[in-house]
Amino acid sequence: MPYLPNLPKRLYPEVAYFSASSFLVCILSGMVLSFHYFPEKALQSLVTLEATVPFGRFFRSLHYFSAQIALISLFLHLLDSLRLKVYFLKSGVSWFFLGLSLFVMLYLCFTGYLLRGDEVGELAGAIADSLTKSFTILGLALNKLFFAIPETGLHRVYLWHIFLSFLTACGIFIFHVPFKRLIRFPQASYALVPVVLALIYYPPLKPFGEVEARGPWFFVGAQSMLKVFPQEFVFLYLLFFPFLYQAFSSFRRHEKLILAIFISYLLIYFVFSFLWFAFP
Repeated sequence: MPYLPNLPKRLYPEVAYFSASSFLVCILSGMVLSFHYFPEKALQSLVTLEATVPFGRFFRSLHYFSAQIALISLFLHLLDSLRLKVYFLKSGVSWFFLGLSLFVMLYLCFTGYLLRGDEVGELAGAIADSLTKSFTILGLALNKLFFAIPETGLHRVYLWHIFLSFLTACGIFIFHVPFKRLIRFPQASYALVPVVLALIYYPPLKPFGEVEARGPWFFVGAQSMLKVFPQEFVFLYLLFFPFLYQAFSSFRRHEKLILAIFISYLLIYFVFSFLWFAFP
């Protein structure tokens, strides 16, 4: 008989709908931006977009905020799945794809910063390039596959950004969250949140020499760790997350131990992220 503890009764689907609705807005706004974006002159094309294309500035802001909301709400959905102990109810493959979706979303948001072509994007690209190249076999393979910025510029990153966005959208709206549910009330109203934020706030581009050396907000923890630990350690630390996440499904009888390690892992990253903002 399989080991099944007392499980919490309710999963909060609103978080998943919020993430899916925001991601749908992100996809649609990204389609508009793609007609005016050229990776070989990234920053110039975005400046031109905002200056000459009708509502260009609004669509770039909408794309930015919808992506950030989709990432944050997806992470909260993952934590809610841990609270519910979904790994006892789903197969290891289903649990793996839930964790994979978070990694894909992180990559999409990270490459979104790279594709800006400004100082923040340049710094994020330099850190990613240095981290992945710190390991001669696996790291170099990942770098050649997903970045290769010194060799191809932003072309490979841009292609992966588009391809993975399309693939993730298919996976979400076909297999996980039916599209027809997103156009019903109140789920349809969740898409208004990034629209309102895009109308009120503007994520400015950062020309060179006008900003502190800081990467994306969700990456500052790793950037802060690089001040203390060697690159190889930070690379392994980040790479450890998917294995730790999958351990909930693979070693269910040791869930308390795995949960303690998982919480410690996140606390360490949050502390280093706080230290970066407190002592940049």
